[in-house]
Amino acid sequence: MPHFVSRLALAGLLATLASASLAQQVVNPDADKEDWQVLFNGKDLTGWTPKIAKHDLGDNFGNTFRVEHGLLEVRYDKYKSFDGQFGHLFWKDPYSYYRIAVEYRFVGQQAPGNPGAWALRNSGVMMHAPDPRTMPRDQTFPISIEGQLLGGNSDGKPRPTANMCSPGTEIVYQHKLYKDHCLNSTSPTFDGEQWVRAEFEVHGSGTITHYVNGQQVLEYEMPQFGGGVVDNFNTATKLDGQLIEGGFFSLQSESHPIDFRKVELLNLAGCMDKAASNYKSYYIRHVPEDCKFAEGVKPAMRRPGEYTFMPGSLPQEGVPKGVLEGPFEFHSRIIPGTVRQYWIYVPAQYNRKKPQPANVLVFQDGQRATNPQGSLRVPQAMENAMANGRMPVTIGIFITPGNLSETYPTDLGMKNPNHRKEEYDALNDNYARFLIEEMLPEVGKKYNLTDDPEKRAIGGTSSGAICAFTVAWQRPDMFRRVISMIGSYTSIGYQPAADGKPMIPGGDLYPTLIRKNPIKPIRIYLQDGEKDLSNEHGSWFLANQQMLSAFEYANAKADKDGTLGVRYEVKHNWGDGAHSDAHGGALLPDILTWIWNND
Repeated sequence: MPHFVSRLALAGLLATLASASLAQQVVNPDADKEDWQVLFNGKDLTGWTPKIAKHDLGDNFGNTFRVEHGLLEVRYDKYKSFDGQFGHLFWKDPYSYYRIAVEYRFVGQQAPGNPGAWALRNSGVMMHAPDPRTMPRDQTFPISIEGQLLGGNSDGKPRPTANMCSPGTEIVYQHKLYKDHCLNSTSPTFDGEQWVRAEFEVHGSGTITHYVNGQQVLEYEMPQFGGGVVDNFNTATKLDGQLIEGGFFSLQSESHPIDFRKVELLNLAGCMDKAASNYKSYYIRHVPEDCKFAEGVKPAMRRPGEYTFMPGSLPQEGVPKGVLEGPFEFHSRIIPGTVRQYWIYVPAQYNRKKPQPANVLVFQDGQRATNPQGSLRVPQAMENAMANGRMPVTIGIFITPGNLSETYPTDLGMKNPNHRKEEYDALNDNYARFLIEEMLPEVGKKYNLTDDPEKRAIGGTSSGAICAFTVAWQRPDMFRRVISMIGSYTSIGYQPAADGKPMIPGGDLYPTLIRKNPIKPIRIYLQDGEKDLSNEHGSWFLANQQMLSAFEYANAKADKDGTLGVRYEVKHNWGDGAHSDAHGGALLPDILTWIWNND
């Protein structure tokens, strides 16, 4: 009896074989080949930006960093005196998981006015640094983990290279927090002008390993903000105790001439799905959105709450760079006894010589909103959006909550000041008055700000979001555009009646107020995640859904009643994350576009 296979079974078998064959074909045949990126092209400083102490970002004072004879040279022949002008040449992109290699040699003599013998034949590769645009003019060293490069003194004494130093940071070495500023490697000493290859393999906030001429000479872990040996820094970029996941890197000028003939980088973050055509076997951090698949090959699934930045939130080559000024301290008369910090973002498109009234974006929890390594990165998103015409010329004002103290605490970092609840979660007009009567006039002394409420936006996350909405609700004559991320429309601000004082409502009252009051001219973007908080104050995700429902009801009722006038303009995006800025930060370029799209 002959074998019989149905057409359906045969089709299924062929499909299975075809799928297996396809998957086999798309596996990258060069998966084991290391794709080193050449950062120094041997011709010019394309991709690099100098930041020299006592000079503005981009000012290559004295032609310190130059390219001659195919080498990246660091020289001081145009200095009358070194005079503490420590310099750093920053690469344009930040990284988190990577291996950077430099081939270097020390040459010549130290600059006159050098800081001393410790800087003799001394340079470094500074890793995990904040965005150089956040460095004040007089900051000497970037907050970073330094792969210190040293040359021998030809005196027979050991002087290893590829050591670790920690300006504004700390590490864990041999399972203990290492408090000293520098940690020596086990490398040989290299006297004279011989070429040395140093490599530094960085695994985010995990291990960092140093190599010299191919041999491992040092390993430590858990890079974090802390310690000293850094001055004149932006406090928003030094979050003591917080692990450092990634950042920018730079080459150092520290008073002794040095040559670099190679600067190369191997990115260790990318697609780790073996079915993808761009899979690499040496990647150690999976970036699902980087994966490329042939037709019919299923990509790996993202985990709930995982969100990655759009290109609009990342530094872009060729985009005019704005300036983030601050932090500045401010004492409020309307909210007495408090001190807060604020920053001003001034876009490159703002004409300082003939200033036209600029749009305004106020953002709460300014210490987090401006953090270039955080989940929001609002100034960067603004910068890109203005460069590509997706939003008008806008000055950003980023403000922390108040703290009950005479001066703003230096150890707060990204943490909340102690007056946040009283300011952000209250439904009164105190915070709106503070902005309108004090903060905007203060910034307006220096910059020309619009007084058109249609051109003023205000935003925040969590309690900062309800604070932003309260300002627009109380004063739509001053603010009409709201960015609300994981908004706390819950009972945090509620206080029961006591001692003859009436009950004070919390933010959970807002859906009722929206339904029972005339419509106000407010445009609002609501974002939240289904796994957001649920506690004694309420359910965050449900509260945000109630807000959306109230806006929709108010609009529908006005339409049904034939009421003339404005309607609430609302857009929402519900994700699958928890109480985190990640989703809102990922959406921010699109949010900014929508908020301003009728300007």
